[in-house]
Amino acid sequence: GGGLGGGGEGGGEGEVIEMEGSALLACDGAHSPVRRALGLRLSGPPPLQHFKSVHFRAPSLAERLAERPAMLYFVFHPEAVAVLVAHHMGRGEWVAQLPFFPPLQDGTALDVAECGRIIEELVGGPLPDLSVCSAGAWRMSAKVAQRMSVGPVHLLGDAAHQFPPAGAFGMNTGLQDAHNIAWKLAAVH
Repeated sequence: GGGLGGGGEGGGEGEVIEMEGSALLACDGAHSPVRRALGLRLSGPPPLQHFKSVHFRAPSLAERLAERPAMLYFVFHPEAVAVLVAHHMGRGEWVAQLPFFPPLQDGTALDVAECGRIIEELVGGPLPDLSVCSAGAWRMSAKVAQRMSVGPVHLLGDAAHQFPPAGAFGMNTGLQDAHNIAWKLAAVH
C-alpha cells in the first residue's frame, strides 16, 4: 500500500508485468517517456552537432591499421571529419561517427551507400569486405532536466542530463546518479 504501481510489456509477446515499489528510477534514455509523462523539459543550447552513427563490418581494415592499433581513430579528410571506433578489430566490427550539417543537409543525406563510400574515402581506398550494418542519426546535446525528481520518481542518466560523448561523462554521471539515489533511498527506507 502507498507505493508506486505500474505495468509494462515484458519479454514475451503481449506479456504484461505488474510491479509495485516505493520509488521509480527512470533510466530510460535521452528520449525518456517517463520524463515526458512528468511534463519535465530539458534545458540547454540547441544541438551542438548532428551525426550519423554507422555500424559496419570490415575485417580487412584491421590489417590496414595493424601498425597503428587503437580504439579511436580521429580522421581529418577533405571528404569528412570523422571518428572511427574499433568495437572489435579481430571481427572487423566498427562504428563511424560522420557529421552532417543542418540546414544544409538532413539525416537522409547520408544513406547507407553514401556512408560506405565516405568510410572508404576516410580509410584510403576500397574495403572489399565492407558491409554497412546500420546507420542512424543522432544529435550531440548538452542539456539538463528542469528537475531530477517529482515525488517518488527520479530521473537518472540520459533521462536527466545529456553531455557530448567525450571522456565518458555520460556513462560516469549515469553511474553516479544511481549510486547517489541508491544510498539516499536506502537511508529513508
